[in-house]
Amino acid sequence: MKVFTFVCIVIAVGIVSYLIGSINCSILISRIFNKDVRNSGSGNAGATNMLRTFGPAAGIITMLGDFLKTLIPLLLTRYIFRNEDYWQSMVAFSGFCCSMGHAFPIYFGFRGGKAVTVVAMVLFVVDWRCFVVGVTIFVLTIALTRYVSLGSILGAFSGPVTMLVITYRDFSERWPVSLCLLALAVMILILHWENVKRLMNGTERKFKFKKD
Repeated sequence: MKVFTFVCIVIAVGIVSYLIGSINCSILISRIFNKDVRNSGSGNAGATNMLRTFGPAAGIITMLGDFLKTLIPLLLTRYIFRNEDYWQSMVAFSGFCCSMGHAFPIYFGFRGGKAVTVVAMVLFVVDWRCFVVGVTIFVLTIALTRYVSLGSILGAFSGPVTMLVITYRDFSERWPVSLCLLALAVMILILHWENVKRLMNGTERKFKFKKD
């Protein structure tokens, strides 16, 4: 693949992934209730706040919608680079752009969610083992502490760590995908920074499986 063609394709993948990622399901679904989820609960435009504000059905539908909207650009990217050894890195890059769209949606005033569901889908498409480890850590953390934010952060950072373990024998060739997953994890940490401060102060809200 020629350099110019490669650069153009990468830019197109980034733009398309961002635009699709900007389709925020929680905001759209909350409008069915004649509300904006960003003005309720924690103010986060994500599945957890939808569950807390409008109940389990709204939360689950939002999560499924976010999974689907993320899956589309990731699978397109995987297909485009299917014959290249670095396809996982490009999928992770697409996921990063999709996450940026979810967190800073162009259609909704650049005020969106924290991209946890999006990152989970990125791990699934990049390598199912990263997804399994990440979800396991996420669920166990919530079960033990009831802090969704802590589970989200630890689950995200498990991605690059798991990839390092998986690819340790050929790390010299596979480090870009670990770096991309690390960038996603750092983004999750930044988006949850207020939660981190509340965790440190002991004021973070614990998760309850019921509508407020």
